Amino acid sequence: NVSHELKTPLTSIQGFSGAILDGTVSEEPALYKAAGIIKTEADRMYRLVVDLLDLARFDAGTVELDRQALDLGRLLNQVGSQLIPQAIEAQVELIVDIDPLPTCVGDEDRLSQVFTNLVDNAIKHTPQGGFVRLSARSESGLARVEVIDSGEGIPTEHLSRIFERFYKVDGARKKEIIPGTGLGLAIAQQIVQAHGGTIQVRSQVGEGTAFEVSLPVVKADDLTVVGQ
Repeated sequence: NVSHELKTPLTSIQGFSGAILDGTVSEEPALYKAAGIIKTEADRMYRLVVDLLDLARFDAGTVELDRQALDLGRLLNQVGSQLIPQAIEAQVELIVDIDPLPTCVGDEDRLSQVFTNLVDNAIKHTPQGGFVRLSARSESGLARVEVIDSGEGIPTEHLSRIFERFYKVDGARKKEIIPGTGLGLAIAQQIVQAHGGTIQVRSQVGEGTAFEVSLPVVKADDLTVVGQ
């Protein structure tokens, strides 16, 4: 899988850098385009390496989470605000509906990574005129966060494999201008599980997809959890 993911960007980098070196590409517009492609593909390879290192650390049990008491509601509102420009560009309505939430304990950067990934994916796979809803509520000692979209949905046969490394639904490959690594959901699952939570997906073709993340919250009489 890694070889496959590396082959395409490496082929592009080799081809365009070779064309620059041998003079095939020499005019300024063509040089600018070639340099842009090389940069894009190099960035793609960098993202892949970073994601692979993340997964390797989770596999080895060496990931250190910066566990702090955090305001999950504020974090979710920030994620929504940061992705509004992307939603506007995609002509997708982004709805942020966050109920008051109890304090959670976790790594703010890692949890932001999870929810940014989920909302970003939802926007990418929702057609113009559709919506993405980021919502959260407190229930039974858990903070339940949902990312729901009105996109094309995921066929039933793919749902059981959606968190596998490098797994991509065929239609998703064709629609991404800059292909993902196929590792985002696998990493999100690892992060959520490291926080003692769960992540689930439900979907129906033609009606959209919903991801639900459940995270434990701090009880009012729990004074030691932050230090654990």
